Amino acid sequence: MVRVVGPLKISTKHLLAVLGLCLAFVVLWSWPASDAESKPPQVILPPQLEWVGTLRSAADVTPKPGFFKKWAKRIVGLDDRKQSMMMPYGIAVDAQGRVLVADTRQRVIHVFDPVRRKYKTFHPPDRDPFAAPIAIDTDADGKIYVSDSVRARIFVFSAEGKFLHTIGAIDKEESIFKRCTGLAIDKQRGRLYVVDTVAMNVVVMNLNGKVVNRLGRPGDGPLEFNYPTQITVASDGTLWVMDSLNFRVQHLDPNGTVLSAFGRLGDAIGEFDKPKGISLDRQGRVYVVEGRNDRVQVFSPEGTLLFFFGHTGSADGEFFLPTGITVDRDNRIYVADAYNRRVEIFHARPEGGVNLEPPSGTGGGQ
Repeated sequence: MVRVVGPLKISTKHLLAVLGLCLAFVVLWSWPASDAESKPPQVILPPQLEWVGTLRSAADVTPKPGFFKKWAKRIVGLDDRKQSMMMPYGIAVDAQGRVLVADTRQRVIHVFDPVRRKYKTFHPPDRDPFAAPIAIDTDADGKIYVSDSVRARIFVFSAEGKFLHTIGAIDKEESIFKRCTGLAIDKQRGRLYVVDTVAMNVVVMNLNGKVVNRLGRPGDGPLEFNYPTQITVASDGTLWVMDSLNFRVQHLDPNGTVLSAFGRLGDAIGEFDKPKGISLDRQGRVYVVEGRNDRVQVFSPEGTLLFFFGHTGSADGEFFLPTGITVDRDNRIYVADAYNRRVEIFHARPEGGVNLEPPSGTGGGQ
């Protein structure tokens, strides 16, 4: 029960003080920020490179809806423009120009279509779900292949995202893989290469899932691996494998003969610490993502360092635990910036190297 004890009396002095505080708050709130406050700091990139943009959510590719459409979507809970990535890992760009991103934490595939200004997600049916999708690539027919390191199998989808089948499963509990991570598809020759990190080898398969060969064994010598993670395939069919805990890249022919190797443990430029994703551009340059040093280093095919970019942070051009990488046929570089929950896009100028066809398999990050 409320008692009314009389009218509330406020002195003119107190009223002016309250009005003054309100006015000060409004002025401070509306005061324009300085350029340093309103814009994130820009990283200085090497002259071979330019920053293009960022993918975080559907809003980055889809047109802004009109007021009534936006209001209607919110009412029924269909406003997908706000759906954003949680932990992007593997990346691939398909023949349609769509950017496909495996999100390990959300357990979905994000599809960004900047050409048609569309966005969607897909995943396997609930009866056979993702546990930890890692790497992603497409074959010559547009089918999408996704490795799941926990489920130890490859999930295959149509180009539209319809679940087709899995590769590697013996039954619901067992697989021919111990822990499949990186994958890449040789589109010209119809070969699927899968990195088995725990078995420390590369499994060579046809696109139906039949094992053709296994390359490598544990160790630190030629064609020996110490927890390899990622792989990419050049247009000539040769393989580039990220031999992560040997802190090196191994370059193999399709039969497993070692053509070259480079890299060693360290924090200096040209050295590796927690190396993850790997990809190639049309000039044959080799891009290596370093998770611990938050940078991408770029090498010639012979292993000579050409340039590097990125450091720790959240501004444009910075990274926080980057993972996957791919380079499309126009030399646009897509880097999965995992803990910043985004994919950053750069463009590499073609100077240097020999102009090649784009790699057959650019795979996802690992």
